Amino acid sequence: MYKLEMLIQSAEGHYESTSEIFCYHLSCSLLNIYKGRCNLFITNKETYIKEEILIKHDRAIMEGNLKVENNFFNSLPIQFSNKSDKPAKIEIYIEEKLNVNSQGILFIDKEVKTNIISYKIFIPII
Repeated sequence: MYKLEMLIQSAEGHYESTSEIFCYHLSCSLLNIYKGRCNLFITNKETYIKEEILIKHDRAIMEGNLKVENNFFNSLPIQFSNKSDKPAKIEIYIEEKLNVNSQGILFIDKEVKTNIISYKIFIPII
C-alpha cells in the first residue's frame, strides 16, 4: 500500500521560538489502517523540513511533515474553522510500500521512515 487515508480529528496552530517555525499540528485517524493514528505537521514552503512520515514498528502510530504553498497555509485557520458534519480528509502517497492485510492491519518489523511523494487535502465547504 502506497496511500494513507486519514480524517482530521483536531487542528492546532504551533509556534516554536527556538526554530522560529509556525506550523499547524493535525491529529488524524487513519481510514485504511486498523487503529492507525497520525500526527501531521503542516508548514509553509519556506520551512526547511523534509516531507516524510515516520511509522512506529510496534503500533500503527505515525508522525509526518507536509509543506504547502504559502497562500494555502495562510488560509488554513479559516478552512479548518468552517464547521461541517463531515471531517476534512487527507490522502498521502508515500515512496515505500507498506504491508497491510485485507483487514487493514499493518505488518512491519522495524520503524519505517519514508518520503511523501504527493498529497491531497479535502476540506468540506458545505
